[in-house]
Amino acid sequence: MKKLAYFAMALFAVACTQKLDMDIDTFDGKGLEFLHFSSASDSWLVAEDDESYVYDVTIANTYTHDAAVTYNVAVGKKTTGVEGVDFAIPTKSVTIEAGKYLGTLPVEILYDTTGEGFVLEIELSVDDALINPSYGKSALITVKSDKITIDWDWLVGNWTEQDISGDPYPMAISQQDETTAVFTNIWGMESDLVGTVDFDARTVTFKGPASLGEAYGGQLMISHLGADGYDDGDIVATLSPLGIVIADIGFYLSGGSNDGYDFGEDYITLTR
Repeated sequence: MKKLAYFAMALFAVACTQKLDMDIDTFDGKGLEFLHFSSASDSWLVAEDDESYVYDVTIANTYTHDAAVTYNVAVGKKTTGVEGVDFAIPTKSVTIEAGKYLGTLPVEILYDTTGEGFVLEIELSVDDALINPSYGKSALITVKSDKITIDWDWLVGNWTEQDISGDPYPMAISQQDETTAVFTNIWGMESDLVGTVDFDARTVTFKGPASLGEAYGGQLMISHLGADGYDDGDIVATLSPLGIVIADIGFYLSGGSNDGYDFGEDYITLTR
C-alpha cells in the first residue's frame, strides 16, 4: 500500500495540546477536556498508480490521561462514498495512549478511482460534553483522483475563492480565446485577471503586478511575492483535481494616502 500524497487546500483547525479558555468544566472538576479532529476539513488526492492507500486521521485531546483512553467514531451522513467499496475504516475507534494528547484513525481508500471522487465525513461518537464547540464533532474529507480531465469544461464556470484569512468570495472563470482565461471577482473585486492557460502543465499564468481596481484611496494590486518582497514576476495559478491555488502572491495598495499598504496574503484557493 502506498502512503497518500495529498494536497491540502485549506486547513481550518489545528491540533490543540493545551486547555482552552472556555466556561465549561467536564474533567472531574480539574478543568476542560475536549476532543477534536486535528483538521476539520482535508482534501486527499489519489495518484493515478495508487490502487489503495492508508491515511491516518489525527484526533486530539486537550488533556492527557494516566491510562490509555479509547473513543468511538462513525461515518457521517455527509459521506457520498460507499463504505467497503470506496473506503474502509478497519477499527471505528481511536486510542490515545497514556500521557499523550493525540491518537490516529487509519482510513483506507479501496477503489480504483474514476476521477469523480467522493466525500467522507467522520464523526466523533462521544458525549456532547467532550465536543469542543469551537471545532465541532466531525472531519469532512474530499477524495479525488488525478485521473480527472482538466480542460476548458473543467475550468470555466463559477468558483468559490478562499483567501488566507478565511473569507470566501464567489467568482467566475470564462474563456476568452483558445489559450486565455478570464478570472473575475478575485478577492471580491469586480475587475478581471487575464491569464494564459497551459493544460499540459496545469497552470494559468498572469503577468504581475496587476490592478484589481480602486480601493481605500488607491489601486489594489496583486503581485508575485519573491524572496525579497513584491516583484514583477508572473503570478501562477496551479490547476488540480482539488481546485486551483494561486500561491506566492501579495495584495497591496498603490497610490493615494494608503500607498504601499500591505495586506500580507500569500495564497488563495478556488474550489467548487
